[in-house]
Amino acid sequence: MNTLFMAAMIIEAVFALGFIAIPGVMMGQFGVVLNDAAAVFARLFGSALLSLPVLLWFGRRSTRPEFKTAVARVLFMYYLPSTPILLLTQTAGLMNARGWSIIALHLVFLVWFGVYAFKKN
Repeated sequence: MNTLFMAAMIIEAVFALGFIAIPGVMMGQFGVVLNDAAAVFARLFGSALLSLPVLLWFGRRSTRPEFKTAVARVLFMYYLPSTPILLLTQTAGLMNARGWSIIALHLVFLVWFGVYAFKKN
């Protein structure tokens, strides 16, 4: 589980900081152009996303299995709606082909966190 937490922690931190610092560049990679209002909301999203690496860091350091399971469930609940939302966005033509990479990443984390979130001890 620690490997999963570390992988997600690094990836989510990179995206969070990118959305906060350079939202236009972050979204531009996926063919999305932000106006000024959308950039503010992207930064707000980045600030919320920054809480995930913090939670993962605490989860990784914890020795309590029930806390680690709770962290896995929280992240599973993030990826559960975000994956189909991204898929709908992609199929609507709102992102370029690079959007599929984000969908794939979300799908991998959805399954991986799901394994730990509902694993019987």
